[in-house]
This record gives sequence, structure tokens and C-alpha cells, in this order.
Amino acid sequence: MTDEAVKKRELRAKMLKKRSEEDLRIRTEADEKILNAMLALPEYQNANTIFCYVSTNTETDTLALIETALAAGKCVCVPRCKSMGIMNAYAIRNLNDLHSGKYGIPEPKPDCPLISTEQIELNIVPCVCINQDGYRLGYGGGFYDRWLESSKALSVVLCRESLVTKEVPLESHDRRADILITDSGIRTFAAQAESESAAKK
Repeated sequence: MTDEAVKKRELRAKMLKKRSEEDLRIRTEADEKILNAMLALPEYQNANTIFCYVSTNTETDTLALIETALAAGKCVCVPRCKSMGIMNAYAIRNLNDLHSGKYGIPEPKPDCPLISTEQIELNIVPCVCINQDGYRLGYGGGFYDRWLESSKALSVVLCRESLVTKEVPLESHDRRADILITDSGIRTFAAQAESESAAKK
């Protein structure tokens, strides 16, 4: 394990503990602000097919977002783990199309249709925490890093402001989010990404 991976593991444990200790009322209020900002986002409003994680435990809630998007007629795809680090997207009609899958995370039932990454116009992904430059710390399985590597759609990370940190250890496979939504507002990182891409040429 590299030094950066060890640092990630330590930071992950610290931030998960912090998240679990947050007051439920404060979490709920923050998540409502995040939801409202997400629904007002032009990139969300213009997307017909979105990919969205299904929140569990103390994650930023996405169940209300999924229901709202479905009610608006959008095609909502959620992940199903295929193998270690690999997941696919399946369209659901409602939350009843979910059942407990691997790792106890709700995932689409077997009869839900598979949706290709090319069809998805917006990715909504989770994090344990994220730094101020848009680099997220995930749960260590590499699922979303690989997913974002294969998708050309914009990525939006939902995170409470209390879990935005100054530093996140970075490895070569880490990708910057395009947009970060917190209860304090919206940050976009397109300009930084373009500048970094140009510098590498």
C-alpha cells in the first residue's frame, strides 16, 4: 500500500466518524439545501438520463432526488455492483425497483434494464469527503473512479459543507469532479480541469 493510500484510509476513517456524529437535524437541513440546489442546476434540468447513487446511512440523501427526477419523467439509472471495483447502471421506475444487494447497499432488481454509459448525461456520485479543488475521497473500492473514467458525462458530487476539507491525498487515478454541491452553494471546476489538461499537452 502506497503512502497516499495509507493517508486516504486514515482520512476516510476520520471523516466517516465525523459524519456519523453529526446531528440528524443538521444533516437533514443540509441535505434539503443540497437537493434544492441540485434541482435548480441547469445541467440537471437539461439531462434526460441521469446516473445517481442510492444513499445509505449518513450519506447525503438522494432518495428524494431520485423520486423527483422520476416524477419529472427523467430516466434514472442507479448502480449495481458487477465485480470488485466494477458496476453497471440500470434504469428504475420507482424506489420499489430496489432491493438489498452486495455490501447491503440498495441496488436495482434483476429485471431492470441495463443502460450504457453513452446514454447517461449526468453522473451524481457520493463521497466521504472532498477537497476545495474538487477531488473526492470515496470508500476505497474504486467503483466510482472506474465509472467516471469510462463516462464522458459531467460529474456532480453531493457533499455537506462540514465534510469539505483542505486536503485529500491524491493518486494517479483520481479525477476532479466537474461540479460540487454543498449546503453552502455550488462550485464548478471546469476551468481548472481545462487548465490542467492544456498544461499536460
